[in-house]
This record gives sequence, structure tokens and C-alpha cells, in this order.
Amino acid sequence: MGVFQRYTKKDKNGNDIQDKDGKPKKEGPWFVQYPFARDPKTGKIKYRTEKASFSKKKAESIFRAKVDAFQEKEKLGIQVDPEISFNDLIDWGLKQEVMKVKKSAADDLARSKPLRAVLGDYRAVQITPLMVDNFRIQMKRTISDYTNKPYSGTTINKMVSLARRIYYLALDSGIVNSNPFARRGTFKEEPKGKYIPDDEFQAVLVFLPEYMKPVVATAYLTGMRRGEVIELEWNRVDLFRGFIDLTPDDTKTEEPRRIYFNSVKELKNAFIQAERKRKPGQKHVFAKPDGESVPKWYMDRLFKKACTKAKVGPYRIHDLRHTFNTNMIKAGVDQVVIMKLTGHKTNKMFTRYSHIDKEQGENAMAKLDTLLSTAKG
Repeated sequence: MGVFQRYTKKDKNGNDIQDKDGKPKKEGPWFVQYPFARDPKTGKIKYRTEKASFSKKKAESIFRAKVDAFQEKEKLGIQVDPEISFNDLIDWGLKQEVMKVKKSAADDLARSKPLRAVLGDYRAVQITPLMVDNFRIQMKRTISDYTNKPYSGTTINKMVSLARRIYYLALDSGIVNSNPFARRGTFKEEPKGKYIPDDEFQAVLVFLPEYMKPVVATAYLTGMRRGEVIELEWNRVDLFRGFIDLTPDDTKTEEPRRIYFNSVKELKNAFIQAERKRKPGQKHVFAKPDGESVPKWYMDRLFKKACTKAKVGPYRIHDLRHTFNTNMIKAGVDQVVIMKLTGHKTNKMFTRYSHIDKEQGENAMAKLDTLLSTAKG
């Protein structure tokens, strides 16, 4: 009853890529297809497909749990709740453990506000796909309180994705019998990442508080995500052998990563100094002067202020990850090694985080000029 699988890797012509055994090569996360409801008219079982995990073992566990939940629902004869409001459904969804453990749980709370403002007064079963499409268009014209600009396509996609996920959970629990947010169109996501030249990064560093400098330098020199840096604990750091061990619980992709730092003097010194300033009972490597961990919103705010004072950018903390990726390419590091260090799982994501700066662009054009000049000669 149902399946779980990965997609076949394709070349640029759309043909299957073969592995060393001559079989189609698989890539990306595992997807599960599982039963979730029974059509009240025909009695046939309905199936749904969704992304589960990059881990086959975890994907199989999720698949089994979905099938068991459906069978339990069948046995108990659970019926949908036609009276539950959209607001109450969102509240219910955000309280589920699978939503609370997400690293984006705080962001989900913010993303739910526009959804509530537009659709909150309706009953959950009243929401239609047309209403969802109208919501998407309306958000394009709505000014965000955070940016003072209309919501971007990327942000709207994340709002719709949140509601879709909650409806799927409600389907599994028998609260609703359809998902109006499923298979709705998405806006093309605008690329936000920027490359920060080293001279501009050094200028920003000057205007950061002393305790923030090693935090930002670590992100710049390791490509670690913001959360991975500020939530890094000492039990993940081996000062003697010079590496950071991130476990599946620490990473967005649920894949472990090891990052070495002994070869980079500035990075090694950052950890040595952090150890010297460590307060009794302090778990986090980087902390504020009072020993408390650095809130991510605080880190973003200080970085933006420093950019303004340095008269560069504006840049985001996440641009440090883009910069690391690009610097590694410029240094001639193999793509496979870079992806292992950053945790990128696909070429698409790797490419998104890779940029061409002035030096690379001019070198490329100079090579073209040399080729054409040689041909003419």
C-alpha cells in the first residue's frame, strides 16, 4: 500500500544517467507515496506523494507511519470536522510536534499572519483553490510590515507551502478531506544571494561589536548557515584535532558534516579565543558578553547596521554562505568537496550559491580575447 522512492538523475538532454552498474542513478531526497483518504462516492483509496527525507531509513520510517495512520483512521472511522475555522486549523498545525521541531518554526509563525488576515474568517473546508490563487496575487500588492515593500514571490511561496503542509497534516488526521493549497502555482523565486568581496567584508567587520566578529568570521570562512553558527555547541568542536562535527540534528538537510579549521589561522584563533572567554556552564561556542546565546534576529540587525556604516552592500548574513561557496570555486576546490563542506545536495543548489565576481568575469573575457586573437593570427 504505497511506495517510497528517489527520482532518477537526468543529463542535460533529459536522458537517465547510469551508475557504474549500468542502472539509473538516483539523486536528491526520498519521496513517499501513501494512502491518506477514501473517496466517499467510489470507495477508492486516494494517495499523496510528498518529500520525506534525504535518509532512506528515515523516509521508510515516515512512509510506515503514514500507512499506519491511514489504517488506524480507517479502523476508527474518523470523520472530517466541517466546522473548524481556517484560523483554528493553522493554530492546530503549528502546535504539532513535526512543525515545532522545524528550524523555521519561528518563521512559520510570521508567515501564518498574512494567511490568517485574508482567510482566517472562513471555515477550513470552505477554502478553494481559486481563493488560494487570489491570495497569492493579493499578496503581490500587499506591503510587508517588515520590509515596507510588497511581498516577494519567494515569501508568498513559503506562505502557501506552510498552509499546504498544515492541510496535509489535517488530512492525515481526518480533520479535512481535501487540500486547496495542493499543486497551486508558484512565483519564480528571485535570486537574493550576493557575493561579498573580501575588502568589503573586512570593512563591515570593523563596525561589528567585538563579540560578534568571530561569529561572522566563522560564517564567512566555513559557509555554515546562520543557525548552525549561533547554535554551535562545544561538544561539536574538537580543538585539538581542529574540526567541527555537525550531526543530522544540527543541519537543515539532516546530513552530518565535518568542517576542518586548523589550516585557516583566523578561524582557528576564533575558536581558541572563544574557549578562553568561555564562562562556566556555557554550552554555545559563541555568546554575548553575559554568556547568553546570540539571537538570530540580533545578528542580522547588527550585520545590516555594520554594512550601512561601512557604506557597502546592503548584504545579509546568508550572503556569507554564498561568498564562501564562490571563494572555494575561485580557489580551485573540487565541486564535490565544496558540496560536502556546505551540505548542498544538488547541482541546482550549488549553482544558486555560486557567483561570478569582477575578477572571474574579466579573466573569462580575457581568455575569449586570447582565443579570438590567436585565430585571427
